[in-house]
Amino acid sequence: MKGSDNNIVLLSGLSGSGKSVAIKALEDLDFFCIDNLSPIMIVDLISSICQSKESTYNKIAISIDIRSIKMDKNPKDSIEKLYESLKKMKMKNSTIFLHSSSKVLISRFNATRRLHPLANNKLDLQSALNKESEIMQDLKENASLIIDTDNLLPNELKKEIINSVKFIKNKNDILIQLQSFGYKNNIPNNSDFVFDVRCLKNPFWQKKLRILSGKNMDVIKFIESDESAITMEKSIISFLSKWIPKFIKNDRHYMTISIGCTGGQHRSVYMVEKVYRQLMQKYNNILIKHRDIK
Repeated sequence: MKGSDNNIVLLSGLSGSGKSVAIKALEDLDFFCIDNLSPIMIVDLISSICQSKESTYNKIAISIDIRSIKMDKNPKDSIEKLYESLKKMKMKNSTIFLHSSSKVLISRFNATRRLHPLANNKLDLQSALNKESEIMQDLKENASLIIDTDNLLPNELKKEIINSVKFIKNKNDILIQLQSFGYKNNIPNNSDFVFDVRCLKNPFWQKKLRILSGKNMDVIKFIESDESAITMEKSIISFLSKWIPKFIKNDRHYMTISIGCTGGQHRSVYMVEKVYRQLMQKYNNILIKHRDIK
């Protein structure tokens, strides 16, 4: 079987970030799922798959967590070898990395009373999380898609996994996620590009507009009364028009574009909607997320 016939999804992330939910979502998409293999074991598996004629192996999802990655004596070298092998065998692949903040992970471990895989009588939970993050960094840097699960319920994470993976069918397909956010609630960890629109006229200071969102026509008119809004939109579109095709040529299947203002309710929402309409003229697979609108 030719490598190009296969679609391999590597699923990784920090302990407690939702990998069990994500792997079940991939099973629902008819992926043949294998849990907790080390990078070296994955290389051996891929070699076997290339020799197989079974259609079962056309779509494979493999999870890698801190327990399996530590099976290799030198995780950094084994991860590098893994991606070199995928490239050499011309395997269509993507890596999904699930990220959560230490604060949220500590809360989850305390709530479930589970023990972190690295925690022991010499290593407390925070230290274990820090060590895991350091070891997993090379996988995170190779990720095609990083999903921040801090504010996602299990069913929401499952939906995001399904929406992300089901659109990618061909080598040149790309899924673009446009999301608005508020800087007061931190920059999204899954961002490939971040644009700051806090320099635009702020509807928040107008009492009648304060409770509305950037989708509201009165808010739109207010923002567009500032010529800088149109200039900013053109600049963002110009930048993305130049660089998205280069990502596609580099076999990137996912891109997350984050646009932020102070609260994530007016200016960033407005700009995401405007950029979406422009990009839809060239790209079919675009998802919109307004993170901080309740």
